[in-house]
Parts: sequence; C-alpha cells; structure tokens
Amino acid sequence: MKRIHLQLFFYETTQTLLELEDLPYLTTNQTIECQQWYKTKRKILNFEVHSQSWVKVTLDGFSSQLELQPNGKLIEKDLFTEQSVKGLWHVSDGFLFIKIISGEVIVEYQIIGSNLNNIHSGFEYINGILSSYSKFIQIKNN
Repeated sequence: MKRIHLQLFFYETTQTLLELEDLPYLTTNQTIECQQWYKTKRKILNFEVHSQSWVKVTLDGFSSQLELQPNGKLIEKDLFTEQSVKGLWHVSDGFLFIKIISGEVIVEYQIIGSNLNNIHSGFEYINGILSSYSKFIQIKNN
C-alpha cells in the first residue's frame, strides 16, 4: 500500500484533507479498516484511460468531461459552457496522474481506481498544494 492510498483512506473515512507528510500512524482498528478499504481499490490500467471518456466532479460541484488521448494529452471541457483547457496525463504504478497548466496555475490530479464501480477518487493539487478531493467517472463511449 502506498502513502497516496493512506491519504485517500483518511479522507474517505474522516473527510479530512491531509498532506502526505502529515499522515498520522494507523491505530490497530484503523489498520484493519484500512485493509478492508484497500480491497475496494484497484490499479488503473494505461489502455483503459484513453479508451473511454471521463467526467470529473469536484467537491464544489464543478463538472467537466475529460478526453484523454493515447499520446498522453488531454482536453478538459466544462460540461455547461464552451470553455476547455489542455493538459497531460500518464499512468504510473496503477495511479492516473493529470496535469493542466493555465497561465501561472498548475492543477494536478492523483487518481486511485475503484474496484466497486467506474467512479474513482482522487486529489487535486494547485501549484503543488493539496486543494480538494474529486471523483472521476469513466463513461461508455458510443
């Protein structure tokens, strides 16, 4: 289990955003709970990322469609306006990483796969600082 898993475990069980370096040690009960929680997660595979569209939903309700292309580029489109931004993606060790640069703002996402459904979870970092929790939904293409 990686530290990013622990970070997500703490958020999903306590709704507390913690930087990786601020993660506390697990109690015996938390260790058991974390092991059960971990069984609901899976690695995201490179080929599946660009074979489907994705929808991102943030805690504040912002939603967008992500088109992840096989060459590692992406286009993020707001679901309700014509606004879009471009970025990059890659899969490493089963995690999906997304980076979008808009002017001086760098937004990055670290996404962990769900074993239960196509609704995955991740964190948003703005200019390297943990900012928010988001959901990423794989949707079927026509």
